[in-house]
Order: sequence, then C-alpha cells, then structure tokens
Amino acid sequence: MKTTLITLLSVLFAGTATAQKNALQPLIIQGKITNTTEKQLKIFFEDDNGKMTIDTIKLNNSGEFYLKTFNIKKPQRTSLQQNQLQINSIYVAPGYSLTITGDGTDYLTLLKTRHITGKGAAANQYRQKIDSILVARNDRTPWYELKLDSLLLYTRKSKALEDSVYQVVFSKPDTQDKYWNTFKRMISLDIQSKNFYMLLQHLEMNKYTYEQMAKVVSENTPAAFAKSVSNDEYLISEDYRSWVMPIYFAYSKKLDGLKDSNMVKQPDYFMNKTQALYSGKVKDLYLFNSIVGMIGRSHTIEELNNTRKDMMPRYIAMHNAAQKDQIDKHILEKEQQLMQMQIGKPAPAFSLPASNGKTYSLADFKGKVVYIDLWASWCAPCRAEIPNYRALYNKYKNDDRIAFMSLAVYDGEREWQKALKTDKPEWLQLYDAGGRMAQAYVASPIPKYIVIDKNGNIVSNNAPGPGGADIEKLLTTEMSK
Repeated sequence: MKTTLITLLSVLFAGTATAQKNALQPLIIQGKITNTTEKQLKIFFEDDNGKMTIDTIKLNNSGEFYLKTFNIKKPQRTSLQQNQLQINSIYVAPGYSLTITGDGTDYLTLLKTRHITGKGAAANQYRQKIDSILVARNDRTPWYELKLDSLLLYTRKSKALEDSVYQVVFSKPDTQDKYWNTFKRMISLDIQSKNFYMLLQHLEMNKYTYEQMAKVVSENTPAAFAKSVSNDEYLISEDYRSWVMPIYFAYSKKLDGLKDSNMVKQPDYFMNKTQALYSGKVKDLYLFNSIVGMIGRSHTIEELNNTRKDMMPRYIAMHNAAQKDQIDKHILEKEQQLMQMQIGKPAPAFSLPASNGKTYSLADFKGKVVYIDLWASWCAPCRAEIPNYRALYNKYKNDDRIAFMSLAVYDGEREWQKALKTDKPEWLQLYDAGGRMAQAYVASPIPKYIVIDKNGNIVSNNAPGPGGADIEKLLTTEMSK
C-alpha cells in the first residue's frame, strides 16, 4: 500500500511538473542593434486585465542583446524602446523565438533596416512590408490637417495598401504557428481601427453640424464596427483599445452636445454615456483607463484626494477585480510620488552630468531659487517654449539669487546633444541618463516646470511655464525672501 501511494504521488508530481513546463513557454528576443549609444532596451507586456509588465534587456558594447522571459501571458503587439531608439509593432507570443537586427543611427534608419527572423517571424512580415513601402514612398502627409474629402481619399488609399499587404501575408496559413489566426484577426482590426480613428479625430477637431457628423460616420464606419463599437473580441487590437474607444466616446459626446448642450454638463453624463456605448470587458477597460488618466493628472495630494472621490462611481461600476487592484496600487504609487514632491518638502537630490562636461548637484545651488525645465529633444511643446525660457533667463541671468536649468528626461544622449546644437540654450543643461530624476520629479507629462526655494525645498511641483507673468511673479517673490 505504501509503495502504491509513493508511486501514485510520483506520477502526480511528474504530471504537475509536465503541465507547468508546458504552460510556461517563454518568449526569446535576441539580436543586434548597431550604431546606438543605448545600453539597454525595454519591452512591454500586457495581460488580459491591462496590467503592464516591463522587462529590461541589456545591450553589450556591440549592440547585441538576449532576453528569455516568462512575463508574456498572451499573444500581443509590443515594442522595444529606450529613449529615441524604438522598434514598434513587434508581434510576440509565448513560445516565439525572434531575432531582431537593425541600424540604430536614428529612427528612420532603424525603420529601414529592421529585420525579424526566427519562430514567429511570419506574423511579423505584415508590419515589415508596410514599413518598407511607406519608407520608400516617403509619404509624410499630415492627415490631421486634411479637409474631409481629402482625408476620406487618404484613408481609403491607406486601407487599400494595408489590405493588399494583409492578403499577401495571411493568404496562406502558417500551420506551425498556433497564434497565426490570432494575429490575422488582430491586424485586421488594427487596420480598421486606425482608419476609423483618423476619421473620428477629424470630426472631433473640426466644426460640423450634428447631421453632417452622423452622416459621415454612418457612411464610413468600417465593417468590424458596423453593428457595434463594443465587442470584447475587439480587445485583442491595441489600436482599438488605445484609439477607437476614447475617440468614439469623444465623438458621441460632441454629437450629444450639438443636440443638447446642457446634456453633457450633467454630473452623471460620463457614466450614463459609458453604459450606453460600452459593455462587458470593453466597458471595464474604458472605466479603468479613465481612472488611470485621472490619477495621472493629479499633481498634488489635494488633487489626488479629489480624484479619489470623483472616481468612485466609475470604480464601483467596474466588475474586474484585478483592474480594481491595479487602480488601488496606482493611487498608492502616485501618493508616494506626490509626498516626495510636496510643497515645503526638500526637493529630490540629484547629481547629474551637464553638456559642459561637469557634474552638478542640487546642493550646488543652495541659497538660490532654482527654476527647472523638464524636457526632451523629441517633445515639440518643450522646444516651443525655449524662446520664452531664453527671454526669462536673459532677464535674470546676472541675478545671483536665481539659477536656471533644463533637465533632459526620457531622451537619448545623442539626440539631446543634437538638439542643444540646434537650439543653442545658454543656461545649464543637465541629462538624466538613468531616468531616476524623471521618476523622482514625476516628469509626466512634459514640459514640466519646478520651482525650488533657497533652502532646497519645493515651492511648486507644477509651476507655470516661462511664457507668462505668473512664473515671474512666483520667482521674484521667492528671490526676495
């Protein structure tokens, strides 16, 4: 009896181990990116509840990298990113083993030279073919500036190209890839979502009557969304989740406002409209994203406390417990960040390299008011403020009571240096290589401005930009103390 029990337990444990091994299929990402100064890449994975996991991949001096990860839970579209080095729209799944190569001199060069091989490469052929055609055509049409007729023509041509490449890539099934049909459906939805988004965004940005908007959408709604814009099966498409869901709500709200301007001002409008437009997992995800956005826009503890109250109807209406847990964690993390940046508290210390080759710490400026500009070379609004910052700097550059500095965040060192050569700022330029200061100063979104007093304490963690009278009043008040 004892021998039989031991044998039975051995079989059970062996079976469990085999099941676990079969369930835990890793994703392998390896390859080589030449001509890059980056030392690491980040890859992003999302589970069914919208929870994001980030893996960090180290690059050696030759640009070679290797990652074996079990963090991937489902087939999905992802990207490899670090500052300005980006390889977007990579289709990955458990069990895939992809080799990615390219020249990282700049974004366009990497787009031209990107090559993906290995197990799972077939599903990635669609994006590679589309990118190569678009690069060859050098079509940089600003679709958001087009008139309606031109936009409709543009989206039809775009869809015709995408459909033709789609047919070439997916006409013959890859029987060795169990995720083939998933990616086939995903990319079909991505194509339709992208073009629908452009149309809805155009209507949202421009002036139309209720009848005009309704007619245009009725005549140009993609087949996937003809019956309903809400379907849990659509959630496999990142473009649907990221673009269609929010813009369709905005379009619907604009329609309601044209019909009855008082309707959209009602306190319960958001919840009523969400319930009318979305259902099931789609509704839960839309509510989840809206709450995460509210948390992100909270710049002080007081604002975060108000968010806690304002979000409750949305939170209560959600059914996904895992997403609610994520919201609880988001609030806690945001609270911890804001506690570090509370007015009157010591500003996060730093020791950072500058464009002049020296290293500076916050302590170097004790006794001075400090006005910090958090920016990046790729951030157009950031660089648009440089003339205003320059004017403010020139006015007070000889005043020993104040120090001006710009801190580059989320940026590549090569791109940062290039921007400095172009813009030629005369004030101190610091570089946040590791991203620690971006996190410490809650640098999202940018541009963001910080004012620190003479004792190194926070005066404003979301100060006015350099283009108005408010910032000058704040700075002179602190300087006079």
